[in-house]
Order: sequence, then C-alpha cells, then structure tokens
Amino acid sequence: MALPKGRRHLRKVCARLGITVHEHTTVTAVGHDHVTTTPSPNGLAQATTGPATIPAAVTVWTTGFAVHPIARATALKVDATGRIEVDGTMRSVSHPDVYAIGDAALVTGPGGKPLRMSCASGIPTAWQAADSIASRLTGTKPMTVPLRYFNQCISLGRKDGLIQYVTADDQARPAALTGRTAALYKELVCKGAAWGVANPTLGRPTRRRAVVQEPAPLPHATTANAG
Repeated sequence: MALPKGRRHLRKVCARLGITVHEHTTVTAVGHDHVTTTPSPNGLAQATTGPATIPAAVTVWTTGFAVHPIARATALKVDATGRIEVDGTMRSVSHPDVYAIGDAALVTGPGGKPLRMSCASGIPTAWQAADSIASRLTGTKPMTVPLRYFNQCISLGRKDGLIQYVTADDQARPAALTGRTAALYKELVCKGAAWGVANPTLGRPTRRRAVVQEPAPLPHATTANAG
C-alpha cells in the first residue's frame, strides 16, 4: 500500500485521465452491464450508506491471484490456499523429490511472512530451486539466499508511473518515485525480468560440475522362519 506521496500521485493521475476511483468500496456482485458495490469500513469509521450499482460496458477483474488446484489434489503438503509448503531451498517439506517455485509455492520471507504472488517472488525462487537441485545432484551443500523485496511498481501509461519503495518484508516506506522517471524505471524492470529469463546465468559462464552417482539400491531381502 502506498504512503501519502504515492497516494497523492495516483489520485492526480487518475483525475487527469478521467478515471473515477471508488475508495473503501467492496464489489459484491458483477452483472453483464454493471457491478454492485457496498461501502467498506475505511479504518476510521463504519460506512453508513447502502449498496450502489455502477454501470459497466466492460468489467476487468483484477482482484488477485489464486493457486491452481492441482497441488491440493496430490499428496503434497499445502497450506489453506493450496500453495505447496517448501523449505528454504524450495523443496517440498513432505516430498523431498519435489520442488515448487513462484505462485505455486508457500515461501517464507523476512519476518516469517509468506512471499506474495508476483514476478518479484517467482524469479528469485526459480533461481534458488535451480541452484538447490544442481547442488544436490553434484554432492554440494545447497546455498540459500534471503528473499526480500525492494519496491512495488505501477505503470500509469507510457510516460508515467509509481515506484513505491518498501522494506524487506514488503511494507511501504516514505520514499517513492513518480512521473516519467518512474515509467522508465518500470520499463527497465520489465526488460530486466525478460532478459533474466532468457539468460538464467546472468551472462556469466555456466559452471560445470560432475553429477554424483548414487549407489544402486540393494535388492529387496526377505526372511523366512523354518517351522
């Protein structure tokens, strides 16, 4: 959530673009040509007015993320939302041969809080999982890197944006970047993410490590008692 500087900029841009913002409002129903809303408590006082109908030729639903139900349908240990519970190396806590990353994984971040579903979480968890798998295949100890946040980015058109700086555990800080500079910053973030996917080693030479051969399992032994 943006602090005063960020909120002021968002309101300013929305007003300039002719966007009507309904704050402290909950959407309770969506029809083919309207949405029904009801006021929500704003943290200072309880709302007193009743439901309202807002006409809508097109409704774009952007209220959040949901986990694919495939993980819950397995024997993997998942949380209440269906995310796979993993350790610091992105390995399932219930099935050591399974790794989970991104939106599918319940990853603990700074302060013991779960990381949110986002590009900012998905890419670092993928790096961590890849390193962990390579380490275990080559007989070395997996290294874990603390996962944290630095900012939240919002595009407000090609020439405007908001960069809200945050603490490691994703709490808004007073500092924020706005305007054209923020738009360029956001563009670099997007290009950097795309480049990182295409260049998983970040342009550095690929390390070559020998895979450790695990010993073949012993044949199943049976015993019998003479009668």
